[in-house]
Amino acid sequence: MMERHACQRAHGDGFTLPGAEASYAPDLALEPRHIDVALRLDLDAECAEGTVTTTVRANRKGARELVLDAVSFEGVRVEGPDEWRYDGERIHLCWTKPFGRDEERTVAVTYAVRSPVTGMHFSRPDEAYPDRALFVATDHETERARYWLPCVDYPTVRTTFAFALTAPEDLTILANGVAKGESANGDGTKTARWSLEKPCPSYLCCIAAGDFTRCDDGEVDGVPIAYFAPARFDAATLKRSFGRTGAMMRWIVKRLGRPFPYPKYFQVAVPGVGGAMENISLVMWDSIFLQDEALHAEAGENVDATNIHEMAHSYFGDDVVCRHFEHSWLKESWAVYVETAYWYETAGKDAGDWDLHVNARHYMEEADQRYVRPLVTRTYNSSWDLFDAHLYPGGAWRLHMLKEIVGDDAFWGATTDYLATYSGRVVETDDFRRKVEEHAGLNLTRFFDQWIHGRGYPKLKASFRHDAKKDEGTVTIEQTQENKDKQIGLFSFDLEIDVEDDAGWTTHSIRVDDKRSTAVFQCVGKPKQVRIDPRSKVLFGLEFNPGEDLLKRTLTDAEDLRGRIPAAEELIGTGTRANLRAVDEAMAREPFWGVRAAVADALGKSGCAEAIGPLAAMLGREADPRAKRLVAKACGAMRDPRLRDALRAFLDEGPPPMAAAQALQALGSQRDPADL
Repeated sequence: MMERHACQRAHGDGFTLPGAEASYAPDLALEPRHIDVALRLDLDAECAEGTVTTTVRANRKGARELVLDAVSFEGVRVEGPDEWRYDGERIHLCWTKPFGRDEERTVAVTYAVRSPVTGMHFSRPDEAYPDRALFVATDHETERARYWLPCVDYPTVRTTFAFALTAPEDLTILANGVAKGESANGDGTKTARWSLEKPCPSYLCCIAAGDFTRCDDGEVDGVPIAYFAPARFDAATLKRSFGRTGAMMRWIVKRLGRPFPYPKYFQVAVPGVGGAMENISLVMWDSIFLQDEALHAEAGENVDATNIHEMAHSYFGDDVVCRHFEHSWLKESWAVYVETAYWYETAGKDAGDWDLHVNARHYMEEADQRYVRPLVTRTYNSSWDLFDAHLYPGGAWRLHMLKEIVGDDAFWGATTDYLATYSGRVVETDDFRRKVEEHAGLNLTRFFDQWIHGRGYPKLKASFRHDAKKDEGTVTIEQTQENKDKQIGLFSFDLEIDVEDDAGWTTHSIRVDDKRSTAVFQCVGKPKQVRIDPRSKVLFGLEFNPGEDLLKRTLTDAEDLRGRIPAAEELIGTGTRANLRAVDEAMAREPFWGVRAAVADALGKSGCAEAIGPLAAMLGREADPRAKRLVAKACGAMRDPRLRDALRAFLDEGPPPMAAAQALQALGSQRDPADL
């Protein structure tokens, strides 16, 4: 699922609230193996009713009891077990005769749910909203299938499914898996049958029915692709929004070295879902992702990023399932990192570097302003709390670092092997670690202890000194993140330093494993640039001003944004007129939109009077729709007539919708009554 950050924490470590306890996957003495879902969907009454029959297998001789999650069900009746009771949240089942090992039995639960508070969403027109879309759709992560489906609602339990869904005959009815046909019932309804033969955890099962537009978009290696949305959206909008899906599937199959694991790839966009969800073979989107031409020019890449993210889950999380929530980085961190790999390989180095830059910023903001936690932790108040910036961009960066340590061949080879070995199975973090170790020939325990099971990230304060008499340069690295109260210690890692002097470029390596580390190297003449980790191999925060002349050269000459953005930020931080002028001139020639956006943000946050002119000029120059809204947003961080004039002129030009929204907010921040 795409990012939906957890609420603010306020206790102890900053992540958990009082009463948080360690959570573990449930015992599976009796394990559900198959579920038959036979439901009638009444959209007018916002009701689903029918019978769900579960086939249960014994993994332990003598087992007799099973508990199904089922919240706020009505009219519950149970057939199969000898005893049962329902407490409003769980159905407790008991068989008098113990199971034999591998013995299977069935339990049928007949019930109804009406307007569930979550998990199943109904929408229909009414007097107040006559144009509201007509549909019902499910959305479950992390523990919400239980609000309409009796199940063991944890990822370690995976079942096959058969669906028999009854709804008005003029509606489209969808579910996971393969269509098995439809039949009219003679009463204005029809029953659609779907079958999913691969095991699926409850949170990834999905049904939807509604008055939908359909857009078929071919197939890849025999896997059909189609998009659905409420009838007010046309097929052209669906195609515009999701039309890169086929190309993405061809790319991901090649990159991961594995065929697509499911028989179809359908995507449904409806209002009110929030984000997007990787249900097996039936991805659910919020309809806010559907774009007209103006929005697509501005934010089409945002939809593409979400698209490849959800598709990555078909492998990481859907086919290879996390045993329990503490290992969720094996799906969410991976899905975010597949986005990064996609941008590198399809859009180029700047696009990939920009993705890493944004991911680092998002993770560090949470770690600095809210809390730090281990990527893998069993202690939380709600499993949903784990789905934060640590899990998404923070974990993706850790995968990137792992790739840089072991190399591309070992990393991607291990990934393909991991996906093949654990296809259709559940995994824990050590399963992935061992696969990478097998392919790399390295002991990665320390890396996982630091970056996966540990807390925080390195914060580095660096200095550079040149000794002209000895023709030597010295870089000193100090780790400043150590905090015993937050359980953040020192990190150990290798760091590359690139130096440009009269002889050209040289690369030096320093082992950072103490509070202070130093690298001394020979220089030919006065250094022109000193770069720390120019190839983006390590996640860290950095304070580093090697000298204004060196920063200005990096700002204009560095071939990567890993150099240009920090150089601009350091120069802006000085607040001097000359340095701000140098930034302004560099941004007038800057080729990549993301750098311009990042520098505008830094100018706005600087609070420096000398930054106002360059920021207003950037807004007037910006032509890339992707950067317009970010530059406009930056103009709202300070108040000045020059920014107000620039924003009025920007709005007069008719910017794209998201940029217009940001410009209006920034204009409001100028507090001029004439703008009301």
